[in-house]
Parts: sequence; structure tokens; C-alpha cells
Amino acid sequence: MKKLKKILQYAAPYKRFVFLNIVFNIFAVVFELLSLLLFIPFLSLIFGTMQPVLEKPQFAFTKEYLENLFTYYLSQQIDGTDKTGALVLVCILVAALFFLKNLFRYLALYFISGLRNGVVRDIRQKVYAKILSLPLSFFSNERKGDIIARLTNDVQEIEWSILTGIEMVFREPIAILLSLTVMIMISPSLTLFAFILLPVSGFIIGKIGKSLRRTSTKGQNKMGELLSFIEETIGGLRIIKAFTAEDYIFKKFKDLNNEYKRLLLKMSRKRDLASPVSEFLGALVMVALVWYGGKLIL
Repeated sequence: MKKLKKILQYAAPYKRFVFLNIVFNIFAVVFELLSLLLFIPFLSLIFGTMQPVLEKPQFAFTKEYLENLFTYYLSQQIDGTDKTGALVLVCILVAALFFLKNLFRYLALYFISGLRNGVVRDIRQKVYAKILSLPLSFFSNERKGDIIARLTNDVQEIEWSILTGIEMVFREPIAILLSLTVMIMISPSLTLFAFILLPVSGFIIGKIGKSLRRTSTKGQNKMGELLSFIEETIGGLRIIKAFTAEDYIFKKFKDLNNEYKRLLLKMSRKRDLASPVSEFLGALVMVALVWYGGKLIL
């Protein structure tokens, strides 16, 4: 969390991008919820699993008023045309809502990319300026490969990991807040049950993420060693050839390269595992919610 706060300091000059990202994320989440809320009751009315509302309800600040008002307008639409035409109409409407949702999602990503690339540029410039200001004694104790890795791979890793997290920080609270509001309006008890289940899956996914970060750190360090070894080899090539030590140097390089490959493979497998595990856990939560929701209805 401390690292994220430090990175957010660099985001200050890009406040306009943050503002536009938040605005478009709100629109994206709203249209996503509208598409889902529209489709389910419409199908229920068409197939007769929900009673139509034929009279416009009296205004009141209640959940029942909003539900009845929504059902009333849907019932009017269905009564005004045949069911097949109404189904085609709602499909077009849902498709339009999803189009708008993804359009605003793209616009949110479009503006957040300005922040991401700007922050990475500023960090790289600051690291380079810091390198230029360091005394010569620092470079005698540090490997050049490590310094190059800090300026290239480590800065790139910030974009891939931390800045991706920043985008989620701006988007997910909005999605959670709006979704939670809708969930509570639909069923408070089902929402409470979901809150009991979600921390379990979140804990498992968090453990995978921590393990992935540890492996990523080891990979960065190994890349620094590899770059240092390459730089030292090129700088001392005359000495290596003078002592005919090519085979020894090549073996050492091959060992470092194989170790780096092993760490990258381990990191890739953990990253590939994260998506299936999170999807499976999400499916389990969904099944549990359907079971509990079914019990409430039956």
C-alpha cells in the first residue's frame, strides 16, 4: 500500500485523466447494470413467470415503487405489440446498452493510458536524473546490469503491475458501490450471504497474487545479474580470449540464463493459474448464491 501511495504522487499532474476515467467508468457500470436489470424482468413477463402491472403505481421513495414502475412500462410495451416483436425490441435495446457500456469502458481506458504512460515516463526520467547525480563511488560497488535493469525492466514492471492496480482502484469502487446498491435493493439477505462468501475466494486469490509478486522480484534480480554478466563479458572480451576462457564463460552464462528461464516459467505458470482459479471460485460463489436465492424463493 505504501508503494501504491508513492506511485500515486506521480499521478498528480494527470488529474484530468483521472477525472475523465472516473466519469466514463461510472457510465460504463451504469449501462452494464441497466442491461442486466432490463433483460431479466422482460423475459419473465414474456414467458409468464411475472405478473404484469397494468396501472401506473403511485409515487413513493421505495424499492417496490421502482420495481412496479419498471414492470409497468415493460408491460405497456408488451401489450402494445406481439411477444416476438417485443423480444426483438428488448434484444436490440440490450445490445445497444452493452455497446454503450463498452464504448464508455474504452473511453475510460483511453484516458487512463495517458496517466499510465505519463507516470512511467516521469519515473524513468527521475531514475535517470538520480543516476547522473550519484557519486562515482556508487558505480564501483554496483553492477551496471542492475542499474540498467532498474531503468528498464523495473520501470516497465511498475506499469504492468502497480499502474494496472491504479486503474482498478479508480474503477472497482464505482462498480462495487453501484452493484451493491442494486443488490441491496433486490435482496438484502442475498447480499449479506454474498458478503460471507466473497472474502474466502478473495483470500485464495490474494495468496496467489503474493506468490506471483515474490517470483517476479526474484526474476527482476536475476535479470539484473544476467545483464551485468553480459556487460562484463563484452567489456572483458579481450581478457577472456587471451586466457581461452570462452567455454567457462559460456557455461556460466548458460547457467544464469537457465535460472532466469526457470523463474520466468514459474511466474508464467502462476499467472496462468490465477485466471482459471479466480473464474472457478467466482463460479462456486455464483452457484452458492443461486442455491441460497432459490431457497429464499421456494
